[in-house]
Amino acid sequence: MSLTNARASIEKAIQTTLKDNNPTVSVVFDNTPFTSPGKTKKYVMVSIDFNQATQQPQGGAVAFYSGSVICSVMAPKDKGTSESVTIAQDVIDALVSINSSTYVDTYASSPRISEITGPNTISNEGTSHFVSVVSCNFTANG
Repeated sequence: MSLTNARASIEKAIQTTLKDNNPTVSVVFDNTPFTSPGKTKKYVMVSIDFNQATQQPQGGAVAFYSGSVICSVMAPKDKGTSESVTIAQDVIDALVSINSSTYVDTYASSPRISEITGPNTISNEGTSHFVSVVSCNFTANG
């Protein structure tokens, strides 16, 4: 297993759920080039950060990853906060699906999501989008 596989497992769950539930929402990951889709588009910016890469039991190192997932839901202000909350619920559903018994891990990293926080809505004067943040911690191992 690798950091790439652990990240890909989480990314795929988010991408698949959002595509199935709300195909008009774009998903952008922090490890890919990105151009802002504009003032009227809905999108989710996903950042995956690692805190730990191994466990050191007696003997050799064991691959065990932990970190955090931060999803910033961007919804046009002219749609109201309801659009933001709807998309945030899709993000929460995607994260919860990773722990489901029906989740298929094609990257062999066995990810698990812990408590999910949010959506915490941020509305800054003069910006075109509401921002709702959904976050959680995760673990993965090989």
